[in-house]
Amino acid sequence: MKRFLSFLILACALGSSVFGFDVRDGRMRLVVDERSGRFALYFLADVTKNRYVPLLYDQETRTTYPTLLVDQKAYRLGDSPEFRTTVGKDASGNISIEYRSSFCVVRQSFSFTSSTGATLSDGIAITATIENVSQKDSALGFRYLFDTWLGEKAGTHFIAQSGIVLNTEVMYGADSTEQWIKSPGDAGASLQVALSAPATRPDRVVAANWKRLNDAPWTIEANPSRNFTLLPYSVNDSALALYYDPVVVRPGASRTIATILGNETTRPQRAAVIAPQATAGSVAAADSAPLDAMADLIAVRSVLDAIDAALSSGSALTPEDQASLEATLKRLEARKVAY
Repeated sequence: MKRFLSFLILACALGSSVFGFDVRDGRMRLVVDERSGRFALYFLADVTKNRYVPLLYDQETRTTYPTLLVDQKAYRLGDSPEFRTTVGKDASGNISIEYRSSFCVVRQSFSFTSSTGATLSDGIAITATIENVSQKDSALGFRYLFDTWLGEKAGTHFIAQSGIVLNTEVMYGADSTEQWIKSPGDAGASLQVALSAPATRPDRVVAANWKRLNDAPWTIEANPSRNFTLLPYSVNDSALALYYDPVVVRPGASRTIATILGNETTRPQRAAVIAPQATAGSVAAADSAPLDAMADLIAVRSVLDAIDAALSSGSALTPEDQASLEATLKRLEARKVAY
């Protein structure tokens, strides 16, 4: 049902322009809707073909979103009429989203990050600052619902850091030793969600059917006898929810939550982040976006690595490898006039 509704929404939007922020750094690409604050996240899996793979379901970005809990009342940010949404850039140049109401302000900042030892960005940090602007103490909780999809194709929906395959509903508490959960994909792209520092450890993590999580104002009880299908409309549809339980926040004070998403890696993400160069404009399709200078640099490095590997082994390149290298070199030769 979710996929069908997404098709209808997309069809209705064809006649109108969609505007937002499209930001890239290293091998990551972030697209943010300037009206709702919802986002899509991509990884550059194939440099030679300029192929970005969505790490979250991107046909309808409204299926991934944050929920704010204020004194036991839930507000779906980006949809709730009590909150006004503003998307822009903060002082560091990062994409920033503000959800403002008369009693609470949530500010989300997106910044690129890289795993330990990586030379290019391969993840993104989302920092949410929740400020109590009311005149009384408030219990403020937060939830991210991430609409995963990569694992749905192969039937292996999630894999925990310990190696456990999650093909039924699961809940991990704050005492869990798991450092990350991934939604495994193919062709060089898999989503990995950090559950430990430098990310803020969630109080609970629930892997379940997307509709089950979406229909719940706040939380559900994970049922290990359930898989990721909810008949009759939601079939083979997995999602991951990160819960940060309510804490009492005094008037004028705030709490901060850091979440890190990225391409699969067994190395932890560094705390340091890289400020992106953001531009506003039309949101382009993921597979048709033009290459940028960083992507060309990655291609050059890939060619040099392939040549070094061939020289070290002493073996001749296969005709397929040689044709691929020649095609990449021709493309780079044609693009060099732009620099």
